[in-house]
This record gives sequence, C-alpha cells and structure tokens, in this order.
Amino acid sequence: MKLQYVETSNHARFMAGVGAVENRGSREACILLLNGEPGTGKSCTVDNWGSKRNAVYLEGMPGMSSAFVRDYLADQTGVVATSKFAQYKELVSHFQESRQPIILDEAHHGLPNKAECIEYLRRIAEQANVILVLVCHSSERHRFGKSHVAHIATRITAAPELKEASEADCGVYLNTLCEVAVDAGIVKAVHSQTGGRYRLISNACRTLEAIAQKKGATALAAADVKGVRLCEDAMAALRKGA
Repeated sequence: MKLQYVETSNHARFMAGVGAVENRGSREACILLLNGEPGTGKSCTVDNWGSKRNAVYLEGMPGMSSAFVRDYLADQTGVVATSKFAQYKELVSHFQESRQPIILDEAHHGLPNKAECIEYLRRIAEQANVILVLVCHSSERHRFGKSHVAHIATRITAAPELKEASEADCGVYLNTLCEVAVDAGIVKAVHSQTGGRYRLISNACRTLEAIAQKKGATALAAADVKGVRLCEDAMAALRKGA
C-alpha cells in the first residue's frame, strides 16, 4: 500500500473551513473546529495540512490543566522564560514571527473549568493572528456551543464536519493507494463493506494486495473477490454484541 495523502471530499471541506478563517472579518474569530466520526480521517487531514504549514501540534489529555498546556506549548516551540507572564509574551512573539497555526487534537479535554486550556491557546492565537484548529469527535461537538464556553463558541469561524467516504471517494482512495488496479465492482464492494470509513478502506486495500499477490495478478475485478470479506468491522461486531 502506497503512503500518500489522498485529497477526497473531506479535504475540500477542511480547506474551505481554513479559507473561511483566513478570510474572516473579525481577528478574534480565529478558531476552526474540525469534527467527525471515527475513521473519517480527522488526524490524517490535520497532519497533512499541519506539516505543510509547520503547525504546532498538541494532543489533548484527560485532566489537563492550563499549566500543562503552557508547558506543552513552550516545549513544542522551544520558548524559555522565567515567569508565566514572560512565557506568554515570548509565545505570542514566537507565533507572530513564525506564523505557525496551533492544532489541539482531542480538544474536548480542554473544555473543563470554562475551557481555560483552550482560552489560553485562543488568546495566543488571537494576539499572534494565527489559526487555532480544535479537533474533536462529532459526539463532542455540541459541548463547544454551551453557554458557559460562549467565549470560545463565539470565536469559532468554521466547524467543518468530515464525512464517511462516498463511493467516488472510495474509488479515488483505492486507485491512489492500492498497489494493484481495481475495477468499479471492487470499489462498490469495498464501499459497502467499510461503510466509507477510511481506516477500514485501508485494511481492505491490504487485503486486495494480498489476494493479487497470491494470484500473481497486477489487477483485480469484482469476480476475483466475490464472497470474500475484505475487512473486519469490529465496531459492527461490538454493536451486535450489545
């Protein structure tokens, strides 16, 4: 399986959100809230964009405090200061000069205590005029709209939601990453079996390559995989067990 970022419809959704934040009227509204169900490519999408923009990436942790976030951000940027205020000033200066976006994955872990962790990042992003990208699961999205975190919600310019792959997305994904050529029938089968979740599509891609290797083939058609389970959907099995 090839290692390459695939620009699907989710990429377009995310980039439209980035464009909205970059072209906002209010400097304060510097936040993009990226959300989606598991397996829709949130991490892959922000990793690709973040690497191109040299973004500072932070991973939200359960129980994290504002002190943790300050130290985390200082560690990632190499900022050294003798006091909290000096550290804040140095961080703002760093981002003003570097123009690096800030990404907080698992951002819902920053919501307790009136979102003090996110508020700290937001203030730095606002002062430096850079984008703050918050990443969360779709089930957590509503928490960012609660009244007690309105100081965060009112500064969100875009909230793109990544979706499961369409059949067309599935075709682009397989034809870009799979080491063997596949026909439209296989694309349809993979889309049906995976429900459009990119993690499962990747697993199906590996299975297709193994089948082709066994057959000594460089291309596969739907008839070659008739009746074959191309990936295992553990979530479906768990739901069934429940």
